[in-house]
Amino acid sequence: MSEHVPSFFVLAAGGSGSPLLIIIGVIIVGALLAAFWIGSRRTARKPKPPRGPQPRSGSWDTPDSPTEPPHRH
Repeated sequence: MSEHVPSFFVLAAGGSGSPLLIIIGVIIVGALLAAFWIGSRRTARKPKPPRGPQPRSGSWDTPDSPTEPPHRH
């Protein structure tokens, strides 16, 4: 007696479409690796932020607020 295996247990694609699926999978993986590599290169080329204190660093003022504190008499 042969035992029937339910279709949801079959993990491999059968028939002539299998080589096509492998090629498509390899292309997708290659495209993802290329996108990661290009993104890493673009990020590495960005200028680094300047070191040291910057104007308005640590300020809670908004850009519309006056740059000098109000004068008290």
